[in-house]
Amino acid sequence: MASTLEERIAGITVDLKAKRVRRICYCPSHLTFKCQRCGVFCCRLGGPTLSQMDTNRPEQAGYKTTDFLDVDKNNIRSRTGGSCIFLSYDTPTRLHVCSIYSIRPALCRPYAFRFERSGRNSYTLKLIPCCNGLNTKDGDNIDTDFIAETTSNILFQLIDTGLI
Repeated sequence: MASTLEERIAGITVDLKAKRVRRICYCPSHLTFKCQRCGVFCCRLGGPTLSQMDTNRPEQAGYKTTDFLDVDKNNIRSRTGGSCIFLSYDTPTRLHVCSIYSIRPALCRPYAFRFERSGRNSYTLKLIPCCNGLNTKDGDNIDTDFIAETTSNILFQLIDTGLI
């Protein structure tokens, strides 16, 4: 398992005009990933910065902006203790639930990974090693297909909104 936040999983070259991935340079890692719905790290570190699209989706789902948006920081409000206001704990299943999971912000979508710009048309996919979903027995292999699926829409949304 990775030991630092700086572990590089893949280098990704994109065609920004066509909004397509040109090449994925995968660094074999022998990792697996499956969200454990533990909410230990991903949803307890303060609300993510939001793009305009991220703000619009909850509004369209019936949430009032004044109820979830911290205007000063342009992110989702946090509860005392740092957890996202959309995170709750389901006692019968003993799992955490995101009430906006299907419309969650762009910065939440690739977790346990993050993108970093490494050149004009290139990005690096890095591992966030504290996630409990890494190296689970029933997890999906982190391979080129996994990376392509992870990057297909989210990377361009993050680029277009200036979040990376």
